[in-house]
Amino acid sequence: MSYGYGRGRGRGWGRRGWGRQRGWGVPQQPWQTPPPTGEIRIAVPVNNAEGMNSMVSQVFARSPYIALIDVRDGHVMSINVLDNPAASVPQGAGLALAQWLISKNVRVVLAPNMGANLAQALTQAGIYIYQVAPNMRLADALRSVGLIK
Repeated sequence: MSYGYGRGRGRGWGRRGWGRQRGWGVPQQPWQTPPPTGEIRIAVPVNNAEGMNSMVSQVFARSPYIALIDVRDGHVMSINVLDNPAASVPQGAGLALAQWLISKNVRVVLAPNMGANLAQALTQAGIYIYQVAPNMRLADALRSVGLIK
């Protein structure tokens, strides 16, 4: 006599259940491809969307914009200033932003302040974190840590 659908996960002794499911992986979207070989992608929280003249934000997870910069051999190849998807999240903005940055293949983060959960998630993903002063131009922040010439 069979009473349920699972094997050991609370649903009985049948064949179907929670144990082995396939298809949980999400396919990689075309805009989430890693940067080309030799380039690194850098994320910086900024207050305005003015390219390299943007000002570094004092906060990270709740900043209005995130600048994604691709750098090759000390030269900026591309810059995209995007709306921060975690800025309006009621709770867990740091972890939501960490997941978004990982999906964008960010390798380096520059920020003046960062929450403990966000910092832990980024370091576990192998993302390097550099501390920079707030309210400085994006170009000056990249130069101060030696990422561009």
